[in-house]
Order: sequence, then structure tokens, then C-alpha cells
Amino acid sequence: MKRDLDLVRKLLIYFNDKPDDSMENAPKNPLVIDGYPESLVSYHLLIMDEAGLLRCERSVSSKTEGRVIRVYPFSLTWAGHEFLSAAIDDTTWNKAKGVSLEKAGVLSFEIIKDLLILMAKDKLGMSQG
Repeated sequence: MKRDLDLVRKLLIYFNDKPDDSMENAPKNPLVIDGYPESLVSYHLLIMDEAGLLRCERSVSSKTEGRVIRVYPFSLTWAGHEFLSAAIDDTTWNKAKGVSLEKAGVLSFEIIKDLLILMAKDKLGMSQG
């Protein structure tokens, strides 16, 4: 499966907007995000847990020892909040994606994160030059 950074951002927004991180308010499984198949959403939740963007309960019930099959997300981590703070504005998000594709030819999480931080610093007059 391919990683979709727009879906990553939508999932971060979803969990940011939850009223609290209690398991009672955890999303129903499967989590439904309009326009995305269940399998893709589940995959992204798993890799976002691996990346440290979401706090999740892990379901490890596989014949392969230690293999995580499904995660049950309930809140953002510090890293998830930090990334979303930089990516929350639609205009800035779209500009960072465009610059990444135009200049680097890729949509890399780390490149976009760095671009978002640079763009925020530029708005604050903190960019080097």
C-alpha cells in the first residue's frame, strides 16, 4: 500500500478534534474517513503508530511473533501534535506539498515537516538569509 500524507493529516485532525483520549471516545473500528477504503485507513493508523504520531493499543494476535495486526488509536502523541500544528492550515499544507513535489519530486513526510517548519519560521521573520 502507498502512504497518503493527506490521509495522515486528516487522521491527525480527527484525533486532535476528539473531546478527550478516553477509550469510551475511541473511534469505532473500523474508523471511517470519507473517500478512503477501510484497509487504507487501518494501514495508515498502523504506520502512524509506528512513526510515533498516535498513541494506540496494539493487537498482536498473529502466527508471526510480535507482529502487530491492528491498532486501536485514541490520541495524538507530542510528535503528532507538533506536526499537526505546522500542517493545520490548508493553504500552508498545500503549498508545502507543492514545493516538495516541484523541487524534490517526492512527498516525503520529513521533507514536508521541514518545509512546514521553515514556512512557519519565515512567517515569524526567523528564517535565515
